[in-house]
Amino acid sequence: MSPSLDELYRLTHNQRQRLSYLEFCLYFLGEVRRADMMARFDCAPAVVTRDIALYRQLAPANLELDPSSKAYHILSGFVPLFEHRLEQVIAALMQGEPYSIETLGRALLPGDYPSMLNRPAMPILAAVSRAIRQQRLLKVRYHSASSGEQERIIAPHALVDSGLRWHVRAYDRLRGAFIDLVLTRLLAASLLDEAPAVHEQAGQDEQWQQTIPLQLVPHPKLLDPAIATLDYAMNDGVLTINARAANVGYLLRRWYVDCSADASINDPACRLWLQNIRSIKEVQSRVLAPGYKD
Repeated sequence: MSPSLDELYRLTHNQRQRLSYLEFCLYFLGEVRRADMMARFDCAPAVVTRDIALYRQLAPANLELDPSSKAYHILSGFVPLFEHRLEQVIAALMQGEPYSIETLGRALLPGDYPSMLNRPAMPILAAVSRAIRQQRLLKVRYHSASSGEQERIIAPHALVDSGLRWHVRAYDRLRGAFIDLVLTRLLAASLLDEAPAVHEQAGQDEQWQQTIPLQLVPHPKLLDPAIATLDYAMNDGVLTINARAANVGYLLRRWYVDCSADASINDPACRLWLQNIRSIKEVQSRVLAPGYKD
């Protein structure tokens, strides 16, 4: 039986922090070691030993010790004890922010920022992140725009925030290629006890490994191009951004950069033009670039 909220909140604040971090490592990385806990909280081995024993008492079906690696591994019957907030999880996974179940605190100044509309399901994100971390294949049920719902075997190697949605970069055995799969379209995901073949690993993903320099300049139709140079901190009227080829189309779309050869987009909201258009000629995601034509 899962512990009640009362049982969890009878723990001290520091205990809840340490146990939630332990669970985060299990849930999203697949394992946790005593050294991880000691380094994160700068605490003595005896404290971590007591914490792990307490967590095993509260959730015995969630983890087991691997004697060979001295790591505690997630079990198939894992059920989280704590509520893990998506924003905190993503910040920890993508930016290395110290994970905490506590809120980030009250804003120091009044302000506003866009809501996160594309919100992956936590169990799906957890399965994908464990597969990436442990370099294992993932069996998924995916709903694509072209073929509907299908079962696939993928080898994921990176999470990507396109600015509009979250997706995973992976080798897809169904397509025989590296592709992007939107996390919210993953309907089910389970890890397989198999590592990706060499040709399915990140090092073989040419579009991921290739870096493209994007030379952005004020759009020629702007009445006052100096405004764009100030807004984007351009040097000599040019802002050069290096981006992975796999993500170039998403970035250009997010920034609404005119990628037509003659700067033909006539929209005041389009304030940038891609000066070196030929640089994206071989980029697979170029179809997403506003105004681009081969």
